[in-house]
Amino acid sequence: MRVAILESIVMPAGHEVEFDRILVEELRKQGHDPVFFVPERFPFKLDYHCDVEYLEGGEVVTYAGAGKLKKIFLSLLRERRRVAWFNSAYAKACAHHCDAIIIPTGTWRYIRTILRSKLKDSPVPVYMVFHGINPHEQPKFEKQARRVESCHNIHLKVITLRDDFKNSGLHNIDLISPPVFKPWELPVNKQLSFKPPIKIGFFGQFRKEKNLGFFLEAFTKAKFSVPVELIVQGATAKPEDGELFEQFARDYHGYGNITFWHKNLIGLEWQKALLGVDAIMMPYAAERYRYHWGAMLFTAIGFYKPVLISPELNPEVLENYTIGQAIKLTSVEDFAKQLEKFIDDLTNNTTTYQHGLDLANAAYSQERLIQNILMS
Repeated sequence: MRVAILESIVMPAGHEVEFDRILVEELRKQGHDPVFFVPERFPFKLDYHCDVEYLEGGEVVTYAGAGKLKKIFLSLLRERRRVAWFNSAYAKACAHHCDAIIIPTGTWRYIRTILRSKLKDSPVPVYMVFHGINPHEQPKFEKQARRVESCHNIHLKVITLRDDFKNSGLHNIDLISPPVFKPWELPVNKQLSFKPPIKIGFFGQFRKEKNLGFFLEAFTKAKFSVPVELIVQGATAKPEDGELFEQFARDYHGYGNITFWHKNLIGLEWQKALLGVDAIMMPYAAERYRYHWGAMLFTAIGFYKPVLISPELNPEVLENYTIGQAIKLTSVEDFAKQLEKFIDDLTNNTTTYQHGLDLANAAYSQERLIQNILMS
């Protein structure tokens, strides 16, 4: 089956890029032929080694550097272009350029756009993937989902670990598990072992809510029983986030066991960095992480790295699999003590983490993701 991936989002960090790569690689493994449907001059961050067909309607619209008034104008332009892209995808589907379409990153606005476009009458299945729905978005999402329910070829796939739609009465929504992210070019060592210096990593797109200051203060106060090193990598989309990250790098410049990388890591560079640490920290402090799956958490699982994560970050994972611990956010001192115990626990209970990561990788496999998406 020729499956089109309709991509129109450009992001600075690596997880959106890697999610598309999961789709491409796993579709191939399961005997399908992936192809990208993208706007004109789409700036791919990675060569996926598959066919690309361009959609009519103009280039991708980004908000980078735009003020409030310009964002309003750009949002209207983006919506108009999205309708045009969906119309173009509809034309390609009618011309037998694909047997199915996956929209890899949808929102309730995308459903509204489909209803304004010809794609609502698509002759092939259209699978819209949503990476979690929070309580604020849910009424808007359900409203649009009801409107599109009569369009029998439009299928809504919500990646989540929760069940927040029990009482919705909707029949066009499937709740599916998140996939792990795995390295593609490099092998994963699935046999855990920890030797000093123990290396801890903080990776991904950096925002203020990720609680980095709290973590850094606790790390420098902790009295570890073995040498411990910390790598802090941050990709920043907003100027204020970039300035804050640089300030942290200046503030902790004097610590020889802390290294800061203010840059994007994509592809082989990303894989090497993650495989080069023993455990990954995610002290993210935002309620929305209860509703949106944490890409960095599922990267840690796929790379076989134990985790120390905030209580808000997909708590269902730690409830079911022993792959790490939930951070004590009560005080810097409590967190520092927990860091000390966590480092000791890695060496004392390696087999427990090994078993938990084995089970989690089976439950959140990439193979299962594709099967769940393509299930009408």
